[in-house]
Amino acid sequence: MLKRTSCFIASLLLLLCLAGCENASITPSVTPKLNGIALSEYAIIYDQDDVDYNRRAAQYIQGEIQSRIGLSLPIRDDNSAESTYEIVVGETNRDISSQLDAQTGTNFAILADDNRIALEGEYFTIAAAAYYFVETYITDTACEAVIPKETMVHSPIVKEAKSVIFLIGDGMGQYQSRLFDYLSVPAYAVSDGENQFYGYMLPAKGLSRTDSLSGTTDSAAGGTALSTGFKTNNGYIGKDQSHKVRQSLTDLAISMGKATAIMSTEVQTGATPASFSAHADDRSHTNTIYSNQMMLKNRYGTIFSGNLKDYNNSDLEREIATTLSAMEDSENGFFLMYEEAHIDGACHNQDVDQAFVALIRFNQAIGLFMEYAFYHPDTFVLITADHETGSMGLDSSGKIVCNTGVHSSSDVPVFAYGHMSECFNNKVVENIQIPKTIAKLWGVEKFGSENAEYPPLF
Repeated sequence: MLKRTSCFIASLLLLLCLAGCENASITPSVTPKLNGIALSEYAIIYDQDDVDYNRRAAQYIQGEIQSRIGLSLPIRDDNSAESTYEIVVGETNRDISSQLDAQTGTNFAILADDNRIALEGEYFTIAAAAYYFVETYITDTACEAVIPKETMVHSPIVKEAKSVIFLIGDGMGQYQSRLFDYLSVPAYAVSDGENQFYGYMLPAKGLSRTDSLSGTTDSAAGGTALSTGFKTNNGYIGKDQSHKVRQSLTDLAISMGKATAIMSTEVQTGATPASFSAHADDRSHTNTIYSNQMMLKNRYGTIFSGNLKDYNNSDLEREIATTLSAMEDSENGFFLMYEEAHIDGACHNQDVDQAFVALIRFNQAIGLFMEYAFYHPDTFVLITADHETGSMGLDSSGKIVCNTGVHSSSDVPVFAYGHMSECFNNKVVENIQIPKTIAKLWGVEKFGSENAEYPPLF
């Protein structure tokens, strides 16, 4: 992927704004044009009433034009007076936005008229529109781009996967991921105003079986299966049923010179983060787990962030952005595992409302990671769960409930975005096939168990 020479903006940190955007405009020797109008005549307008994805997309466009063309275009929200020529980002109050209004899902739409160019995408997908816009139309100082004056719907640009973001909702079964269908977002929950779990916006959607060699899995065996590609016994961390240490995706990434990070809303020695960063005979051996993790941190620079549940929304966003920023300069890419741990805990308590709050927090993290992936199209994103908790479903009155307070063997959802993500679509896979497939994205043909019944998915 073309090296990005950008940095996170200070406010919400996932949008990259070129160093030097604040400098005076450099007049190019040849005037670039959009639809016959000098690019220098345009202002960039974003929807101030929407979430910050649109503002960051506008800033990204501004920064890229500054870097590529040498022009510093003004940027304003849509409460400002209309300019003669505008690049409109998001669902603004400009007339062209109402003309463009398209249901795009993971895709995005672009429309032009005589005076304006409009980009639209739902939530974080506006980032894909911004990236596509500059890659397609802002090519060099001599560009004379023609943008169609009819609505064009495009898919995000995708490149071969160098980096992987692996997102795990602990205890998140199919009903947990559908809680937006049954409940209203609590007033005290941090929300984008979304009305669905973001996983359903991704192009590939499937299911995974989760049982361990002990039967219904715990988080240790479930995490180990997702990390190593080996089924194991409950309680084991990064080891197979014979207590043999097995290479994790984190270990594999390190061996390939990739940066690594482990993030969780639980303590970093919890079963799921431990499964991606340690090898222990039992999940209760926290001293061994911590020692393993500190070795990775001190020897290889693995980043650990735990207890993120205690962060407010802006702090969580800052932590995610800081972690991504620290890894993005890795020449060989990176591997990041992020766990939302508290869907599981709430379902153990049969507390559907608190499970929903944890899901909403997970949604915010997913949105930020997806925004990053759209600006860095060599990033593969996969969302799944280690197991389902609570046998969640509908009671006889149609109310959503947890029927038990324990784990179940129900299949869990898988959502994927990026190069070869279609291999997960409409599939029911074994959990150990997920890391095998991720390894193969990196060109590693043999990873995990040699069980031919459960190969990589492509």
